[in-house]
Amino acid sequence: RNPNDADAVIWLGRRQAYLGRYRQSIATFTEGIRKHPNDARFYRHRGHRYITVRELDNAIADFNRAVELQKGKPDEVEPDGAPNKYNIPIGSLQSNIWYHLALAHYLKHDFEKALPAWLESMKLSNNDDRLVSTSDWLYMTYRRLGKEKEAAAVLEGIHKDMRILGNE
Repeated sequence: RNPNDADAVIWLGRRQAYLGRYRQSIATFTEGIRKHPNDARFYRHRGHRYITVRELDNAIADFNRAVELQKGKPDEVEPDGAPNKYNIPIGSLQSNIWYHLALAHYLKHDFEKALPAWLESMKLSNNDDRLVSTSDWLYMTYRRLGKEKEAAAVLEGIHKDMRILGNE
């Protein structure tokens, strides 16, 4: 109904991706960027879809642009596309930007660049779900870099009594 509304365009692109229409989703986010070039959310979501289709350099470029646009701004809760049974969102815009930037570098086997992004993501891991998921990737990154002590230290914050909302 309102093709210029940023939120509407974002949800259209997200829903296209949920249906497996990744290229269509990327096109929707690209159109959103044309209309709202300073809205980091479009770069975050398009970058995520670029990871899905394994265009990792494009994903990294989008996440880096999102980081620039968010610099100095307060973080904001990002609604989950598939809410958990408690209907409590577990991600934020900035945590998702850093998480996926790190993931794109990791998937390129560029562990040196993945590491600082995982560390930024850890700073924004303010719930057990995000702490576990980021810790898992950070642990694997340290292991790939041969940093066994650092990898072991990451696991110290993980315990069986954590309240995990989004994943069993």
